[in-house]
Amino acid sequence: MPALTLSLSTADLGRLRWAVSPAWELLASVRTLARPAGHAIHMPWLSAHRHDPLLTGPGPSAARDLTAGPASHLPGFLAPTPLSPLTALADELDEVLRTPPDVVRRDVAAVFGDDPPSGLAPLLRAPRRGLEAVVTDLRHYWQRALAPAWPRIRALLESDIHYRARALTERGPAAMFAGIHPDLAFDEATATLRIAGLRSVPPDPHRSLEGRGLVLVPSAFAWPRLYSKTSQPWVPVIRYPVRGIGTLWESPSSAAGTADLAAALGATRATLLGLLETPAGTLELAGRTGLAPGGVSAHLHKLTRAGLVAPHRIGRVVLYARTARGEALYR
Repeated sequence: MPALTLSLSTADLGRLRWAVSPAWELLASVRTLARPAGHAIHMPWLSAHRHDPLLTGPGPSAARDLTAGPASHLPGFLAPTPLSPLTALADELDEVLRTPPDVVRRDVAAVFGDDPPSGLAPLLRAPRRGLEAVVTDLRHYWQRALAPAWPRIRALLESDIHYRARALTERGPAAMFAGIHPDLAFDEATATLRIAGLRSVPPDPHRSLEGRGLVLVPSAFAWPRLYSKTSQPWVPVIRYPVRGIGTLWESPSSAAGTADLAAALGATRATLLGLLETPAGTLELAGRTGLAPGGVSAHLHKLTRAGLVAPHRIGRVVLYARTARGEALYR
């Protein structure tokens, strides 16, 4: 299979970081709707939004043509590398609006060649005005299709970041990268990262990051593939399937604990301990169980006092994870 090899300097490894990208989830979710085959893991969400106007509306649409184009490519300006761990959607879309006209035309040509879809004609004629229309359509889509589920998605993404950062600290970069995806392999002896499973051979399959660092972005809608952008002038980024994706659309009952554990802890605390297979926050757990956030917080406090879970702060969010004692008890 085609592969891309990245040479990471000491400076690149020192600038390794994680980020959440709402704009990327927006774009990837549109592509999932446009090509639902192979995305059965998102079936509950797909069933609810398969007729979204962004995809089924009449007439040409630049937003639709840009986001639902060739399977392995997006115009680079649509998915800027997030520059902070908790980037807001508004900030990412504002960056899209600031894209210079020549970059818009260059990136569209890189994806569609000399025969772009008819819906892109207004964007190519007047990029600044066209980008405003694209961003407006994407904002409306976000409110309809993703905003209601975003707290749940964001909590899963943030729990992944917590887990990966801990893996890097405890086990080093080789183990951390290997745990992200089977197509990622880091050779510590040569400080090179190999990205396999690409659909086509890049023109320069051996690249140096040249001190630009690397941003790792967990994604719900990237599943099951990796996506990378490492060419100039972008800050290098790898987007990968989030850990625990199979739990994203679970109903509360499907993740309940065992009967014996429920008898020992009580049904509610057993359920919460079961859901903490991946770290999660109070609001996410409330949404998944139907409990009030205050009630979830009280149960988590008792589980913490018992040494079964431990809180971890990531930015403004506190995530709870099972401790070794909690893992032993749950299993």
